[in-house]
Amino acid sequence: MLKTLLVYIHLIAACLAIGVLLVQDIALAKWRGRAMDAAAIENLHRNSGLVTLALVVLWVSGLVIVAIGYLDNPAYLMNQKLWAKFTVVSILTLNGLFLHHYSFRVLTSPAGFIGASRMAQFLVLVTAVISLVSWLYSCYLGIARPWNNVAPYAYVMIVYSVVMTIALAIGLEVWRELRKEFRLLAH
Repeated sequence: MLKTLLVYIHLIAACLAIGVLLVQDIALAKWRGRAMDAAAIENLHRNSGLVTLALVVLWVSGLVIVAIGYLDNPAYLMNQKLWAKFTVVSILTLNGLFLHHYSFRVLTSPAGFIGASRMAQFLVLVTAVISLVSWLYSCYLGIARPWNNVAPYAYVMIVYSVVMTIALAIGLEVWRELRKEFRLLAH
C-alpha cells in the first residue's frame, strides 16, 4: 500500500513538473527573445518554484521507492535502467541549478535573451534543451517497463544522447532563425 501511494505521489509530481515546464516554455517562446515584463518575470519565478518543489518530491519519493524495492529484493538495484534514470535526473537537477542561477537572469534582464551576448544566448539555449529533454526522458524511463532488467545502462544513455543531440540541433536552428529575424528588424 505504501509503495503504491509513493508511486502515485511520484506520478503526480512528475505530471505537475512537466505540465508547468511545458506551459512556461510556451510562455517564454511567445516573448521571442524580447525583454519580459514584470508579470512574465513573476510568472517565470513562480513556475520555477513549482518545478523545484516537484523535483524535491520526485527525489524523495523516488529514493523511498528504490529503498522499498531494495528491501523487498536486493537485486532491485541491478536494474541498469534505474541507474540511467538516476543519471538523467542528476543531470536535470544540476542543469536546473544553472538555469536558476544563470539562464533566468539572462532571460529576465532588461535586454532580454536577444540583447544578451552570443555566448549567453548559447548557454541559455543549451540549458533549456537539456532541461526539456531530461525531464521528458526521465518521465519516459519511469514508464519504460520493458527496459527493466533488460536494457543496459549504455543503451539507455545512448538513446538519451541521441535525443539530446537532435534536440540541440533543432534548438540551434531555431536560435539561428531568431537571430536572423532580429538582425532584419534592426536594419
